[in-house]
Amino acid sequence: MNFEVKHVKHEHDLISFTWNDVGGFYNVYKDGEHLYEGNVPEFQDGDFKHGKLYHYTIERVVNNGVVDVIAMQTSAFAEKKNIENPLQSLVMTTIVAKTQIALSWERIKNIEEYEVFRNGELVDTVKSNRYIDRNISLDQSYAYAIRAKRPLVESEEKLTTVKSMFSTIYGALNPSTSQKETASETFTMIKWIGKPNDLLLPVNQRERMLKPVNHWKFRYTTFLREEWIKNPNMLSPNHYFHGDGRGFDPQGESFRTRVDIELAYDLEKHPMTFTKEVGPSIAYDYLKQFKEKKTASPDGITLKRLDHQKEESGFLLEHSVGNPLTTAPNIDYEVKAVLRRHGTFDISGYFDPAPEHEIYLSRGHDGEWEPVLQVESKGLAFMSDIIAYHYWRCSNFE
Repeated sequence: MNFEVKHVKHEHDLISFTWNDVGGFYNVYKDGEHLYEGNVPEFQDGDFKHGKLYHYTIERVVNNGVVDVIAMQTSAFAEKKNIENPLQSLVMTTIVAKTQIALSWERIKNIEEYEVFRNGELVDTVKSNRYIDRNISLDQSYAYAIRAKRPLVESEEKLTTVKSMFSTIYGALNPSTSQKETASETFTMIKWIGKPNDLLLPVNQRERMLKPVNHWKFRYTTFLREEWIKNPNMLSPNHYFHGDGRGFDPQGESFRTRVDIELAYDLEKHPMTFTKEVGPSIAYDYLKQFKEKKTASPDGITLKRLDHQKEESGFLLEHSVGNPLTTAPNIDYEVKAVLRRHGTFDISGYFDPAPEHEIYLSRGHDGEWEPVLQVESKGLAFMSDIIAYHYWRCSNFE
């Protein structure tokens, strides 16, 4: 019998879990705090903040020494769901043991199957809301992505029946798209998991090795992959716009908009800095001869800082920027994030599936940009308010 978690139960005011009784004495810690010791393989916790991620460690002790460890990250049910972003308060549980990495997530209404990706490769399609990976190396880190789609008419967002109808009509009238594509919400849940050997250290040893993240950087860029963009507005005298002519690149110099946010835990009062840039819109006639150039206002990009507990800060980023040269929908997105000094993060958001969106995170003053999400555009017409959103969430367990 393997030393693994057997069952996890979430209730409104309780998290409880059991594990295989393989003999010995057990310790349970939450975020490094010792909460339980005994030989009964079960634990209940009713002291938590709803929606927050917690790190539980189960130690198996034999002859006064820790011989095995299970690491688990989970959260309690949120008291109130955010219908504008259903992934923001979704309960997701990650369990790491020597023999497995197990993922489970709260069911999303009216979704029948989920695609599971590991380090960018599709490894399974599941009907249930869980996935267990036993083909793991203890010395390798992993990035899992859970992807799913749901008909817009089933959304919990307000007025979705009308929105779904118009999305379906739009798909029928545009041969380059499909009715199903325009009227389906997309969900992406991402979990970064550190090397199991590091996660499965005894708590006292792990606490000594943990290094705080004193500096966080977040970057969100929207851009147009094509060099030339044909104006979907047939009535406009501007027949073409100049695109950015590039692929995904955190340092890409050309873009529609770029937002940078930095959080410095190593400075007094933990300042958060916010910069926003808008690239110029350049229009051409039907012969691709220059007509005019203008840059949209960045006023539609706003940031609100969110402070939680000590050394636990985040932000709410809202973005709505249009093309100043023609009547067209805005580039709309929203991001809500928590960046903790002890190294964990939880970021979620949603956006229209156009143009290209690229999101990066950097940890430490000299840290490299790590891609959180890179999504190709489905076409400028997908910026319309009648098209379904792409919802996403990314967090880590390291």
